[in-house]
Amino acid sequence: MRFIIAIVAAVLTSAAAYGIWQISIAADVGAAAMAKVACSCVFVDQRTLESCRADDPPGFEQVSVTLDMKARTATGTAAGVVSRRATYSEAYGCTLEP
Repeated sequence: MRFIIAIVAAVLTSAAAYGIWQISIAADVGAAAMAKVACSCVFVDQRTLESCRADDPPGFEQVSVTLDMKARTATGTAAGVVSRRATYSEAYGCTLEP
């Protein structure tokens, strides 16, 4: 009986770890996408962030975006934990930071 419980516990732990890993990947992609899109929309197209956010696809409203107008950066944050930043430059437009 202990062997079966150990196997079930191992399977459940593995499934939970896999789920968390997938969520972290999705959060990173969402944060990066919103940082890049917001950066381009605000600093290249010269629109307001509110105007840009109105064009977000469904589901992306859960990713917050902050702008630093002085540094010309946009930071997307998903799940309050995962953040990605895009920086504007005259030569290259907006690029994601690693």
